[in-house]
Order: sequence, then structure tokens, then C-alpha cells
Amino acid sequence: MRAALVLPLLVGLTAPVVAQPAPTDPGMSQGAPAPARRAAPPRRPQAPSQPIAVYDARIEAGDLRLSGSVRKPGAIVEMDGETSIQADKRGRFVFKLPYKPATCVVTLKSGEDEREAVVANCAPEGPPGPAGPQGAPGPAGEKGETGPKGEAGTKGEAGPKGEMGPKGEAGPKGDQGPAGPQGEAGTPGLPGAKGEAGPAGPRGPVGGRGEPGKPGAAATSSFRVLRKTECGGACSATCDEGEVLVAARCLGGGSVTYEGEGASCPSEATGLVGFCAKP
Repeated sequence: MRAALVLPLLVGLTAPVVAQPAPTDPGMSQGAPAPARRAAPPRRPQAPSQPIAVYDARIEAGDLRLSGSVRKPGAIVEMDGETSIQADKRGRFVFKLPYKPATCVVTLKSGEDEREAVVANCAPEGPPGPAGPQGAPGPAGEKGETGPKGEAGTKGEAGPKGEMGPKGEAGPKGDQGPAGPQGEAGTPGLPGAKGEAGPAGPRGPVGGRGEPGKPGAAATSSFRVLRKTECGGACSATCDEGEVLVAARCLGGGSVTYEGEGASCPSEATGLVGFCAKP
């Protein structure tokens, strides 16, 4: 800690010398004029006892007030190497600014002269106290303007391969492309299974009577025609004993059903024709 420096008081200017009136001669008549007073000599500023004199240095009303004088009129006076002021024609200077030195001691310089002065009404700063609790966050400020685009940096090394991400959604179906060239014919496939017989078509109109045919040769066949018409409901017919049913057909619609040596037609049939033969 720097030692306190006594603030020197400059003994200002000497009081003007006033001439005293001379005593009145009693022998002189009262009508005689009084002698004139002599004018006081002009005052001259007294040089400071130190190269830099300080008259006042204190903290008051939130400002540092420091006044003093230097040896050279109009000289520049610096305080703590940050603030400077020019002395007047009598070498006096006054600092008045919101400033508090940390150690309550200021350093004054003027040319080659330098000195320190203790500031009154000032307490030196103590060690920092513990950090207080964090305050609530303030409101967000306005968004600043976008700065200029910086220069592109150098290309970095490739990073490690990442894991495969989830499968994305299927995109929209694209347009059909042009037809490709015709391929070679494949090998024929195996025949499929025989399908079921479809329903009989409607009965056609009766055709006209044909011309009589030529007499044929005497029949030597052992086939016998089995015909049954005007069936009332289902039609059925059976070959005689010793005969076998070779084929049968339903007239008017329906499918024939074989039952041993006989056959039958459904109700929609109008008749049945069959062929019996002897083995």
C-alpha cells in the first residue's frame, strides 16, 4: 500500500499592499488637500513549491475532482496515463470526471515531472466476493443482421460410414416405358385337365322336312334305337335283357345320366334317344 501523501496547500497570492494615509499635521489648515494614495503593485502568481502541486483530490457526487498546478503554463497534465488536460496560463489544472482509481492513488505526469496523489473519500477495492446466484435469463434480443458470407474452408477428411437409415416411403408410380423387343417362344406347356361340360344351349327351331333318301342296303347292324318322347317330368329308358346301352342323348336340353343299362334326363328335357346293342 502506498503511503498517504500529504496534500500541499499552495499559499496563493499575497494580499495587495494598501497604502496607509499619512498623519495629519495639526498645524496645517483643514482646507489643505489630503495626499493621494499610491496604486497597489500587480500580483504575480507564485511558483509552486513542487514541480506538480495538488490542491484538492477527492471523490464527490460520483466524480473524481482533482486540482493543482504545474511549473509551465499551458503544459499537458496526464492522470494514470489515460486522461490528460492542458493547464491554463497560470499553470493551474482541474480534473473532473467519473473515475475511481482501484488503489485510491493517482499518478500525475507533466513533461519530465511526475508525482502521486491520494484521493480522499475513496476506499480501495477489496478481494472479489463469492459469485452470487445466477439471475433469471433476460428477454431475447432482436435478431441481428446476417453477416457477410465467409470464405469456404478446406475440405475435411471423409468420416466413417454411418448406419443404414430406415426404408423410405415408396415413390409415385412412374410412366410406362416403351415396349421391349419380343422374346423367343417358350416351350409348349402340358395339356390342362378336361373342363366340365357347359350347360346345353336353347333348343333351335324345327327344320324343314328333307327329301327322302335313297333306299339303303339291308341293315346288318345289331343296334336298336331306343326313343322316348312326351315325358311327363323326368325321362328314363332301359335296354332289354341281353342288350347293352351304347349311347344316349336328352332332347330339348339337359345332360344324360347313365344308370347301368339305362339312362335318364332331367325335367327340362322333352325326350330321350338311346342306342342298344347285343354283344
